[in-house]
Amino acid sequence: MNKSYRIMFTASLLLIIFFESNVSASPTIAQKINILNTKNISQPSTKKTIDTHKMIAFAKKYKGTPYAWGGMTSKGFDCSGFIQYIYKNFNISIPRTTASYTQLFDNSVPLKNAKVGDLIVFTGTNLKIRKPGHAGIITEIKPGLLKFIHSSSSKKHFGVTETSYYQSGYPKRFLTVIRMPNPSKKEY
Repeated sequence: MNKSYRIMFTASLLLIIFFESNVSASPTIAQKINILNTKNISQPSTKKTIDTHKMIAFAKKYKGTPYAWGGMTSKGFDCSGFIQYIYKNFNISIPRTTASYTQLFDNSVPLKNAKVGDLIVFTGTNLKIRKPGHAGIITEIKPGLLKFIHSSSSKKHFGVTETSYYQSGYPKRFLTVIRMPNPSKKEY
């Protein structure tokens, strides 16, 4: 007999004996019945995981897509529109603008703990304003190498491109890395 059915049968039998004997149960018996009903009954897992390799491969399909301020489609993306588009295809909800990424700062991790698929957040071009202004998705991490994909408005790397973090001006603009958890139903 299945273990959960045995537990349920035993608990039911104890309840029948209790009610048939017309005796009030002491707290210890009631506690034991509750333990029998709940112990070793596995709950289905609601945790979903993301295949980051598939997500990065999907993101790289858009390399070369032009930058479009406010863009959220494959015809043109701004940085946050691109990120939202990619994450949305993997059931991850994220705020629409980089300025709103401060809502996600509770999920921040140190740069040294970054993983592929994490969100990397930078200031805008004005380094004195230490607020989110640009972001990308980390695509590769090796010792001394961190790459991220993003939609850039710069003349040098216009549109969706992959950038090597340490060989760019981005370290000066770095704010945080945000660990994007499992798919979420929260809407931003």
